[in-house]
Amino acid sequence: MGDSAQPAGRGRNLFLLWLGQFVSGTGDSVFSTCIGFLVIYLLGAGAEFEVGLTRTMDALPFLLFGAYAGVLVDRFSRRGLMLVSDIVRACVVGLVPLLFFAGGLVWWVLPLVAFCSYLFATVFNPARDALIPQLAQGRNLLQVNSFFQTSTQLAVILGAGLVGLLLSPGVLGALGPGGIAWLLVFDAASFVVSFVCLLLIRVPPGPPRQAGRDSSLRELGQSLKSAVVDARLRGLLFLTAMDNFFIMGPALVGGLFLIRNYLGLEAWAYGVFEAVLGLGWLCGTLLIARLGGRFRTGQLVIAGMILDGITYVPFLWLQSFEMFLAAIFVHGLTIPLITVGRTTLIQRHYPPQRLGRIFALVAITVQGFTALSAFATGAVLGAGWLDSRELFFWGGACGAAIGVVALGFRAVRNSE
Repeated sequence: MGDSAQPAGRGRNLFLLWLGQFVSGTGDSVFSTCIGFLVIYLLGAGAEFEVGLTRTMDALPFLLFGAYAGVLVDRFSRRGLMLVSDIVRACVVGLVPLLFFAGGLVWWVLPLVAFCSYLFATVFNPARDALIPQLAQGRNLLQVNSFFQTSTQLAVILGAGLVGLLLSPGVLGALGPGGIAWLLVFDAASFVVSFVCLLLIRVPPGPPRQAGRDSSLRELGQSLKSAVVDARLRGLLFLTAMDNFFIMGPALVGGLFLIRNYLGLEAWAYGVFEAVLGLGWLCGTLLIARLGGRFRTGQLVIAGMILDGITYVPFLWLQSFEMFLAAIFVHGLTIPLITVGRTTLIQRHYPPQRLGRIFALVAITVQGFTALSAFATGAVLGAGWLDSRELFFWGGACGAAIGVVALGFRAVRNSE
């Protein structure tokens, strides 16, 4: 009876976590797709720097507080921290449509809301990744992580697709910024759904808490020291940081101005663009789930970095919306090589008691350098040093070069 009940409960718990992440991720996708256009609607043309600043605030909390968030994840209930994160983010994001419909929304509120919302995501993401092995209870982690990646990609497809559909002419697009405000109501509600899903999860007993623990600040110092002395972790964090610096600015800021300035299209087209990216990401994840076990996880990560950059290079010569959609789909295929491979590598090689801190360090490198990349991209585009297609070309070329450099990191390359 106990043996048969365990797999059923295991599957239920994993599905509830997947469902909550999918719904809240859909809301995140709506926010990510809309927020830059809402800045433009409030300020008018020539808002490249303000858009870049707003998108920087998505990721800046991870750079500032991500390491300490990992300490909290390893000291307290992981599900409890996720519950607090969801309910606070629902209130913060809900403030935007409330102010808009009350006639009090100004553009600088948007980067503040982005900062506060993602501040609480700094504990949610590492808590989720650290909780997955506990809920999986012995299942193949590469397959489980691929399963969870599908929630992210489906969320991108649905969230960005909703923006593309509902903001098209003849639907909410006729409302201008009002249409975006209604979509942000959905974003706030999505965190409430995630909160309910997390409440229903029955977390199995985890590893015992360490007795006589050091202070949280001392643990933070130990966490940072471990990243310096561990060759595998040090290399993985360095490569992730550099890759995200060159790749994510074009993805978050460059794509918006590619659609608006080069192609002369509006928010609905950017929604379609992001949805097609998510579709490629989903297809790549399904391929990794089926074929990824044939390769070392370190090799998957490095191959992903090389291909992630190379697939940006052709943007320099593309001209039509349809051609850009095909190119971004191909780019999306390569992303899971990095994301699934990196998560699985960490879960396989590090003890459960340290996973929260390690995944927080990963979040710092991913989101922190994403923030720097978005800020730099907004500055470069605003100064007119590069146009959007040139930005993708140079970002992709540098990202691919980082992947080639990664071949020399033996500890990463040889990791199972």
